[in-house]
Amino acid sequence: MRMNHPDDAALEALEQLTLHLVWQFRLDQQRAFEPLGISPMQAFTLMAVQGGIEQPSALAFMMDVSPSGISQILAGLEERGWVRRELDSKNRRQVRVLLTEEGKAMLRQLHTRWREVSRERYARLSPQEIEMLTHSYRKLLDDPPAQGVKP
Repeated sequence: MRMNHPDDAALEALEQLTLHLVWQFRLDQQRAFEPLGISPMQAFTLMAVQGGIEQPSALAFMMDVSPSGISQILAGLEERGWVRRELDSKNRRQVRVLLTEEGKAMLRQLHTRWREVSRERYARLSPQEIEMLTHSYRKLLDDPPAQGVKP
């Protein structure tokens, strides 16, 4: 694959736009999740557990938080009945984090709210632009296109 190397002016423009867009997405997350009484970090933790990351240490690593930080996040989720911690049956020295039925219900609400807020942001793009943006995101993440999705 041929590598394109953008010039400094193009990179500077991308850096500025990316910083602004990341901030806008953070504000979108707050707008989507706060009415449900959940922070973006708590929401991301639930999504990670749903995605199969069950070890607190793996969650901490992925989210770039300290072990005590993830412990606090998990304690808050556990207090609300959205996750439960249990000893791993294969390795009794490890703890697994599992979603409860209430946690699964909260995730459905989170996805609904995020879809509503995302729809507002992406409404200004055409279907072709959304397809191109999706392709660009995958390329930046080095993630091959899903089956049946055009590049």
